[in-house]
Amino acid sequence: MLKYVLKRLIWMIPIVLGVAILVFIMMTFCPGKPEEIILGPSATETELVAKRLELGLDDPIVLRLGRYMSDVFIHFDLGKSWLTNVDITSSIKERLPRTLMLTITTLLISVGIGIPLGVIAAIKQNKWQDSLCMVLALIGVAIPNFWLALLLVLQFSVKLNWLPALGIGTGLAGIKFYILPAISGSTGGLASCARQTRSAMLDVIRADYITTARSKGVPERDVIMKHALKNSLIPIITVMGTMFGHFLGGAMIIETIFAIPGMGTYIIGAVNSRDYPIVQGGSIFLAITFSFCMLIVDLLYALVDPRIKAQYASGRKKRKVKANA
Repeated sequence: MLKYVLKRLIWMIPIVLGVAILVFIMMTFCPGKPEEIILGPSATETELVAKRLELGLDDPIVLRLGRYMSDVFIHFDLGKSWLTNVDITSSIKERLPRTLMLTITTLLISVGIGIPLGVIAAIKQNKWQDSLCMVLALIGVAIPNFWLALLLVLQFSVKLNWLPALGIGTGLAGIKFYILPAISGSTGGLASCARQTRSAMLDVIRADYITTARSKGVPERDVIMKHALKNSLIPIITVMGTMFGHFLGGAMIIETIFAIPGMGTYIIGAVNSRDYPIVQGGSIFLAITFSFCMLIVDLLYALVDPRIKAQYASGRKKRKVKANA
């Protein structure tokens, strides 16, 4: 298992390198002149040229890319914002936990509602409960997140004044600031989780061992929860990992609507102001976060499926036998 984890960590290196190179090239060819945004419309041509030389924007792209990759992956320095001159690493450390909080909360809502809906739809196949659950899932897929977010703000913040509409809070009181954003972002993932759970459960509940468990008099609740659902978790976990990446990227829209100072608003603001170092550094951190998420997903496979765990164990035993021989 340890060797597998180390192997996956090593594979993260070319992934992060690829993301860094791709984002750098995209920002290089992005329309707009950063020096004009930084100095403002009143800047003279001489000041613009001097600022461009200071930022190194006139250097060949290969030289700039090599310099940037050296700073990031050798000196571990993401640089400073061109607009505010604030250290990017410290800004990301402050904002990334807020985005992760929003992403994890959204994922928990999607899984906590989507899995029960999928289980009910599977055990009540072709009945009204099944149809109702799938209609709810279809509605969840069809509703745009930003539209639902505006409706929730109008109802629960403006009219009822139950929940805050903008910003973040501190401590336990700050949790309420994430409720509306998390609900807004969870509808699509909830629907996907429900549909995947239903599909996986239908494949399992027709298996012979489920029939055997029922014939032995095992309570139906235990048959569903301990046998059917447990053996359906592999595809559900896969969808959860994919949803995490989707929510991580979708946080940009949700954070902008609810004015949450997270990675989403940070990167979008940098794109609008052509602040290349922030976009590049933020993208690298998001790529690392998603890579760790997928590593956790692979480890969960071994946790819920003894066959996968046995493969790791058998591989370790084979290496011991070869070493003894």
